[in-house]
Amino acid sequence: MSEHDLIVVGAGPAGAHLAKEAAQRGLDVLLLERLARDRVGDKVCGEGIALHHLKNAGIPYPKGKELGNTINSIDIYPPSMERYVTVSQRVEGEPCDGWTIDRIYFGQRLLGYAEKAGAIIQDHAHVLEPIFDNDTVTGVKYKDTTTKTMKKAHAKVTVDASGMSATLRRKMKNPLIEQTIALRDQAVCYREILELQEPFEPADRCWIIMDDRYSPGGYIWIFPRGGNIANVGLGTQGGHGYQPKELYKQFLTSNPIFKDAKVIHGGGGAAPIRRPLWSYVADGIVFIGDSGCHVNPIHGGGIGSSIEAGHVLAPIIKSAIETNDVSLASLWQFNVEYNRKHYGQKIASLDLMRHLLQEVGNEEFDFVIKNRILTTEDLLRANAGKGIELSALDKAGRMLRGLRKLGLLRRIQNVSKAMREMLSLYQNFPEAPDTFEPWKQRVVQIYNNLGYQT
Repeated sequence: MSEHDLIVVGAGPAGAHLAKEAAQRGLDVLLLERLARDRVGDKVCGEGIALHHLKNAGIPYPKGKELGNTINSIDIYPPSMERYVTVSQRVEGEPCDGWTIDRIYFGQRLLGYAEKAGAIIQDHAHVLEPIFDNDTVTGVKYKDTTTKTMKKAHAKVTVDASGMSATLRRKMKNPLIEQTIALRDQAVCYREILELQEPFEPADRCWIIMDDRYSPGGYIWIFPRGGNIANVGLGTQGGHGYQPKELYKQFLTSNPIFKDAKVIHGGGGAAPIRRPLWSYVADGIVFIGDSGCHVNPIHGGGIGSSIEAGHVLAPIIKSAIETNDVSLASLWQFNVEYNRKHYGQKIASLDLMRHLLQEVGNEEFDFVIKNRILTTEDLLRANAGKGIELSALDKAGRMLRGLRKLGLLRRIQNVSKAMREMLSLYQNFPEAPDTFEPWKQRVVQIYNNLGYQT
């Protein structure tokens, strides 16, 4: 049995960056990873990351073999592909909006930072369950898959960064902690790295296509990785029995740019696309990354927001350990910081838009984009955490353009108002657990008013 200040379960972007930040602050950190060390980073995803996340976390920008392509915007297309709206774009003064990356090279770099900072890396560690002392998590039980032996590790604070599996969160019994994520709030995905016959153009833009013929309740993505290489995949809403791989094959055959493309790598996976957890913390434990639902509900990206979670969390853990108080009340500050000042408020607001997009069919979505009912400016404001706010002139103009779809226009207006209300709520996230329940009921009421499930 080993004793540490901090145990981090999972060496993905969230876990590796947290381990590095905590070790740099002088903490004794054990980082447990199920995969072999040289496979850390090997995960199916879109492989995109925004510049502002790395900038906020103080991580050097990707280059060399790690860098896929430089990206200047993320564009959302309707099924007709006749127009698009931009959900993210390069900020003036910055070199780009972000990058597509090679996940393994990127993952290995973050892991190297953690090791250099002094974190102990234990790979081939299959974590099974938390260790409790009364209701406080004091460590984990895990299996060393190389020696087939069972081990225990104890720590003052344990962090579940185990990804979608949420190994420790699923074993919690605290009423504030949601053990499982509803299938309707998951994106079930399939993607391939393709070598195309011709370079993908425009090379500096990522495409998201909303088309329920191929991605019901989800989206299709085409992310260029430079030259003839592209990361192409789709996600569908979970719980409906869709077969993402089959739908993906149908999409490829419908588009001539993928004719005779060579598959470099393929695979499936899942991601949480929903509002934030009610609480990311309990006594002695914290949940970050996919385990903490730190994922953008619109485009499913979670690398950058997970890294930011680790960045915000490290000093809070340091302070809790120094004051010898790792209770829910002490760790609650992470809920406050991440939701009020960082990505939590955006996740909460964008989840309402996610629900709206999932209920809009192909014909309606084409109408919305063609008639500028939702514009690039709307989505840029929403993605920046500012919500959608229309002037009287905007409302009048959109009302005229949307006369044939008054019901849809009212739904968009109702969701826009609710997004602003949700932002305000999360920017005023309760300071302490004892004031949480009334705040939670206000969040639930927003969902109920729209007819959405929390």
